[in-house]
Amino acid sequence: MHLLAHRGFHFEHPENTLAAFEAALGIGFEGIETDVRVSANNEPVLFHDRIARNGVPVASLTRKQLSELCGYTVPTLTEALEAFPGAHWNIEIKTPAAASLALPILTRYDETHRLLVTSFRHDIVLAAAELLQAECGLLNAHRPAAINTLLHAALPHRNLRTLVWDCEIVDPDVLRQANALGFHNIVYGAKTAYEHQLMREFGVHAIITDYPQHVGLLQ
Repeated sequence: MHLLAHRGFHFEHPENTLAAFEAALGIGFEGIETDVRVSANNEPVLFHDRIARNGVPVASLTRKQLSELCGYTVPTLTEALEAFPGAHWNIEIKTPAAASLALPILTRYDETHRLLVTSFRHDIVLAAAELLQAECGLLNAHRPAAINTLLHAALPHRNLRTLVWDCEIVDPDVLRQANALGFHNIVYGAKTAYEHQLMREFGVHAIITDYPQHVGLLQ
């Protein structure tokens, strides 16, 4: 089971920062999950929440303003990819505006970096699969009524063979069906040691976690 750090190792450093990414890789994570949004000055910044702590949308703040508000330098997508070329990067694209900036950047790293491009916006994932050679994945917070309805649009794209599931809705039967059709399953949102072990028993391809102690990286 591959291990990806959810927004880096953020018990010691602010999430989605270069320091958090470095710390995660330093304790043994194979890769990093991070989030791309667009700042007011049209930069692809790594930031999860839609709204900043002052109640203002991230898209209405420049990167400098957002960094000053957070008390740390908010990195850009390019800075992170350049800083850690050996990491397995799961790039979650939050919005169509973010996709318009992030996808052209990712084309420059398509052959040199190990990338997984995901989004809850499945139209963004389909666009990424058309443009990139990198693996792409559909983020899912709800269990589909039938696996075929979810996978229909993905099947024509050979590099769209990953499904990323919220732990809350993981269904072993659906996982097996997806595997049988050639898809990898990744899970995020596991919190307890039991949930992490259960994901191992379910045979998921990778887990995106905030808890390195539950996957043997911290004692």
